[in-house]
Amino acid sequence: MSLLFTQDWDVIQGQEDAYEQFVTDRFIPQCDRLGLSSVGGFYVQVGVGPKIISIKSAPSLADLSKAMGSREFRELKLGLRRYVINYSSKILEPTLATAGETYAIQKGVWKYNIYFDVRPEMRSEFSRFMETTYLPTLRAVDYLQVTECWNVLIGGFSEMIVELTFQDPVDIGRMFDHSGFREITYHLDRDLVRNYKSRILRTTERFDEPKWFRL
Repeated sequence: MSLLFTQDWDVIQGQEDAYEQFVTDRFIPQCDRLGLSSVGGFYVQVGVGPKIISIKSAPSLADLSKAMGSREFRELKLGLRRYVINYSSKILEPTLATAGETYAIQKGVWKYNIYFDVRPEMRSEFSRFMETTYLPTLRAVDYLQVTECWNVLIGGFSEMIVELTFQDPVDIGRMFDHSGFREITYHLDRDLVRNYKSRILRTTERFDEPKWFRL
């Protein structure tokens, strides 16, 4: 699976129309030409942080570094900063993907993302728990998909992210009531990790078309 480059921001009040035109006419198409393929646009429905998330993919860290180091990307980023605040970014590396998989474009879905840092002294126990208990428990729930577990290589506020995908937001509530989910979450948070946080995201209208960021 490709690396992901995510950018988070809030739109400056009063700049919405100019922002929309810039993102539609310049930011998305020029990023695509640089090899930063647009694969997602999300709005943070519940949780901390900037409300808009743009997700790009690149085949490798070398490709990503080349694109981000280009003059065109630097100019694009400076242009974007005219319309947004609270900008942040991160680079994510997949831990579960098999060779040849790519991060698929997803529209009309909801995400429940879990963020945490692994306790240094518990890394072996954490890896064993994820492989034998945590992931199998989640994969047995038929109304959610374990999309990926990500290592945060650069940026962000956590070391790892577990990305779960839902077709219906009601199912996120169902997961909270699932006894297996409560048990594995309690053990993970209490014994194996620090700084446990979560956010609920929903896809933007059409991130690859005009008004991509609107709900």
